[in-house]
Amino acid sequence: MRVIRILVICYGDGDMVFDFRRAPLTAVLIGAAALAVLPVRAEEAAQAEGEETLELAPLVVEGERENADGPVEGPYAKRSATATKTDTPIMETPQSISVISSGDMSARGARSIAQAMRYSTGVTTESRGAVVSRYDMLTMRGFQINRNYLDGLQLQYNGWYAIPQIAPEMVERLEILKGPASVLYGSSPPGGLINLVSKKPLDEASGEISATVGTNNLYEGTIDATGPLDDEGKFSYRFVGLARTSDGQAKTTEVERELVAPTLTWRPSSGTSLTFQAHYQQDPKSGAYGAVPASGSVFANPNGQLEPDFYDGDVNWEEFNRKQWTVGYLFEHELDEVFTFRQNLRYLETKLNYKSVYSTGLQADNRTLNRASIYSDEDSTSYAIDNQLQAHFGTGPVKHTVLAGLDRWDLNSDAEIGYGSAPTLDIFNPDNNQGVPAIPPFYDFELDHSQTGVYLQEQAKIGGLTVLLGARQDWYKRRDFERLSGTHSGFDQDNLSLRAGALYTFENGIAPYISYAESFEPQSGSDFSGNPFDPTTGEQIEAGVKFQSADERIMVTAAVFEITKQNVTTADPVNPGFSIQAGEVRSRGFEIEGHVQPAAGLTLSAFYTKLDVEYTRDNGGLVGKTPVWVADETASFWAEYALPAQMIDGLTLGGGIRYVGETYVDSANTGTTDPYTLFDAMVEYDLAAFAPELAGNSIRVNGTNLADKRHVAGCYAQYWCWFGEERAVTLTLTHRW
Repeated sequence: MRVIRILVICYGDGDMVFDFRRAPLTAVLIGAAALAVLPVRAEEAAQAEGEETLELAPLVVEGERENADGPVEGPYAKRSATATKTDTPIMETPQSISVISSGDMSARGARSIAQAMRYSTGVTTESRGAVVSRYDMLTMRGFQINRNYLDGLQLQYNGWYAIPQIAPEMVERLEILKGPASVLYGSSPPGGLINLVSKKPLDEASGEISATVGTNNLYEGTIDATGPLDDEGKFSYRFVGLARTSDGQAKTTEVERELVAPTLTWRPSSGTSLTFQAHYQQDPKSGAYGAVPASGSVFANPNGQLEPDFYDGDVNWEEFNRKQWTVGYLFEHELDEVFTFRQNLRYLETKLNYKSVYSTGLQADNRTLNRASIYSDEDSTSYAIDNQLQAHFGTGPVKHTVLAGLDRWDLNSDAEIGYGSAPTLDIFNPDNNQGVPAIPPFYDFELDHSQTGVYLQEQAKIGGLTVLLGARQDWYKRRDFERLSGTHSGFDQDNLSLRAGALYTFENGIAPYISYAESFEPQSGSDFSGNPFDPTTGEQIEAGVKFQSADERIMVTAAVFEITKQNVTTADPVNPGFSIQAGEVRSRGFEIEGHVQPAAGLTLSAFYTKLDVEYTRDNGGLVGKTPVWVADETASFWAEYALPAQMIDGLTLGGGIRYVGETYVDSANTGTTDPYTLFDAMVEYDLAAFAPELAGNSIRVNGTNLADKRHVAGCYAQYWCWFGEERAVTLTLTHRW
């Protein structure tokens, strides 16, 4: 018997060897090509004694693999571009990065980016609890994150209230890069960066439409459709739509959102693509922005206990109407086998009308709340552009991926802000309909901010060793004009950011690494002598290990790190009323994240973080203190199981547990919130298993905080604390095609 042996080299999936007996050569080649794209690794068949063997040349087959900007394939993401701006395996990236897929967000019932990060490491999410859902407020590795990125481009942040919020319904992947990221993105906090990868057109026609009802009078409808527009596949589209209305957790408040996000991709050739993107989102109502005092929520109050639906505002002075829209494109062109050029551009406009009544302190009777009022009318426009030239080549045994880039963003913002008085409130017998007197404007700003950066990055790989080097120079400019006083102010700052890392992948799938990274944030103001402040800077040393099993059923990442933030302003001990840049904050921690698929249909994910964050230099008595909103410990676990047909066909069960440790009530660390543990669950049923004519339809029930545990998510001061989300249950009907 003649045995024909073919070595099939499958791009991205390793080498596979197949034996074909008694088959024509043509059939063998076709069969090998078909088998090569299967996500399995075939064992070499045993060869019978005395058989004649014909060795054929390797057959190279390019099978589909996960793309860094596409859907996550399998139980966890294997590639990302957030850490390097190149499509790189996470196992070859010497820095911690977590990816949350759109499927994860849907299965866990997330309705905001902050909620989606409940199951992750290094993050204390929902800093202002469930009442404040209009912003994605969180800390990462101990530092506040006040802006996000969309497709690698920064979303605008003017320092006031017109901050755009991206709905998870238009996000394919939520990527969390931990630690300083200024070497590729410019000014950013030292704790890390959140990059939202938008949903893009797919080659195959598909879609889904869903309707959801739930607690707090939630009513929601969504649509997500994609596919080709022509037979040749040069044009494809995607359309995402959302309409939602519900009550807020705080009494008398409401939440509304409408969203449309069309996307069109043109592929004139295999090496060129141009994706046009747009989205319009309106949030006519966004709940409340108020808080509760620590007395009655965190601490005992002799008058009683406050409930999670407490509202400190006034229905006559509660407004939050935000409109945001974007238009832009993502362009990529392969110049030749070595060079690829990319250009990403986005224009963003955000309009906001905001009014609120907020607490300023609790009186001695522990029930009378002093309050004040605020309003803000803002109109912000910005554009961001990122030009990248990538070269992929080899020098002997070394494979290089070199990236050079030039990016810029500009922000122009008009902001009129007013402050006024408001009547006091009995927190145990609140009258939220007292009225608030009109207030004149206090500020009327015109803000112009810009940042230009050039960067260079080298990724070199030789055998199992991967080396990452990067450098970036930034120029930041700020010009402010306060119209009421006629005052002009501003400053120019520049900064050089560096990064270096090394990772070695052993044949058993273990990959230890070490890295160093820097960050900076522009800082306004000056000292007693009139010298302008320098940017705050951050430095991180991180060491860790990653593991991925050969069958890709297991992936574990663990890291220890130390971040130091310097040039923090603190009181000038010589000149009262002035500040100097002598402050410093240090964050140390350990993180571990694991994903396991022990059996078909079963996925387990676990997350744990331990943090030690404190002021190490300060002239105001903060040395040794921990900043607010930073949990000392967090842990979570999620399990999801699609039951086999022989058990209950079409049924998927999911469940999770979340633990959040204590956080400090104020910067003086006078007390802490209680740690809490919450339980979540999901049940989904494919109706086709019940009746074949219902194919494409499913029903899902989500529940969060199933035990309805009363808990305080965080505090900023003794009179500013926020309750976490009460129990929430939703029912979703979905039709897919």
